[in-house]
Amino acid sequence: MAFRIPTEIISCILREATVIPEALDTSPSIFFEDRDAVIELVCDSMTTKASLSLVSKAFHNIMEIYLYEIVMVFRFENVPMLLSRLRTTPPGLHIPRGHRCRRLDLYLGIGDILYDDEAWYEGGHTLWGLIPACPNLEILMARVVCSMARSDHHHLTHKALWITIAGCCAQTIRRLELYGFRIRTDRVEMMLRYLTKLEACRIIGVRKFDPSQDTYDDEEPKEYFLRLGDRSMRLKDCWDYSKMSGWFDASTVKEFEAAKKNSQWPPFVAPASYTLPCLHTLRIDTLDLKRFHQLSFPNLRHLDMTCLPGDTLDHCATHDNFPTSITHLIYAGENITFAQFFRFFPHLRQLTVAIECSEVPPSEYEYIAPHLNLEVVEVASWNCPLSPHSLIQDILAAVRSKKLPSLRRIKLTPPWKYKELPFEECEALGITLEVAIRPESTFYRMSKRHHA
Repeated sequence: MAFRIPTEIISCILREATVIPEALDTSPSIFFEDRDAVIELVCDSMTTKASLSLVSKAFHNIMEIYLYEIVMVFRFENVPMLLSRLRTTPPGLHIPRGHRCRRLDLYLGIGDILYDDEAWYEGGHTLWGLIPACPNLEILMARVVCSMARSDHHHLTHKALWITIAGCCAQTIRRLELYGFRIRTDRVEMMLRYLTKLEACRIIGVRKFDPSQDTYDDEEPKEYFLRLGDRSMRLKDCWDYSKMSGWFDASTVKEFEAAKKNSQWPPFVAPASYTLPCLHTLRIDTLDLKRFHQLSFPNLRHLDMTCLPGDTLDHCATHDNFPTSITHLIYAGENITFAQFFRFFPHLRQLTVAIECSEVPPSEYEYIAPHLNLEVVEVASWNCPLSPHSLIQDILAAVRSKKLPSLRRIKLTPPWKYKELPFEECEALGITLEVAIRPESTFYRMSKRHHA
């Protein structure tokens, strides 16, 4: 096919027809993004790119540059072929396809699309070679369900995964989201210290080392005892690399074995505390406040935290670890009052309390200073029938005491309707009480707070 206009212009047109700006966004606005909508837009764009690449050889050559810019994987059986293609350099180009990949998403075991858990222990510690194959990743999002447990439990994960991310992505990664991988708190710290360009981070599966449940070999989890109601099971990382793989060729399997056997953290010379100067959004499901002070986030704006039992915000506050830049907070935990939130986060504009995971005692407002910035308080619920009435009354007590002069809205986001809410009482105080029924997630098993 002969173009009557320059190829560069055609390339720009095709680019504009398939680009999804939201998919490569790492700005603070992602705190409010509709995850399902973005995924659907990307899937539609990927279909369009594939169709355009089939129009002609000329179109194929143009689209080759953009075809692997964003890669999403929903079926494990596609991984071996994808790995091969990412490692291949197309004719006429000078770098492998994987070098053009800017965003990589893996959603495995989601909904009815199951995969063999055994595959995880063969190569999951490098996401089956996909991370090394994409050395210019800006966004990495991975959600892997443990199919064997038939529940939302985390995979045993070798430290090679965190080392691979630190070694391959340190100079490029801006957004990192990991769900479904067991990782110790100290491993999070060791990985994050390398990712100095990181802007948004969400890691679910963070935990302390529990000697009653874990058997460690060279500080790596080899076995995990899991209770599932009236039954139990053990997850084991004991892959035999001498046997033939059901998915990958022998040379690739040797790479997986070497990555696990030879995993070492890259050299790091910067002093502690570790500083992430670009990080504006942080979501870690279990935040160990006793270790939190070892990290510095001078520009953090959005924080989502679940406190461990026994932790108090006072401990963290004594180390000045809550940056004054924080404007949005999502919290789950116990024994933290609204008055403490107001004191520790003076520039907070929106506070969300996960009602099903929290216990917020009533506050005494008489002797605290007014909080001048808080505009919205959200009482959120995902699958819990607990009533929000006591929390609403506590907030209204602060309003009556003139401690929240900027508060304009109390938002309830339950999965179903509440009865007998104090609409008139809120209206009399100049507060809008808003109820937004939380819709079911498009992608099954991604509806919980830490998956939203």
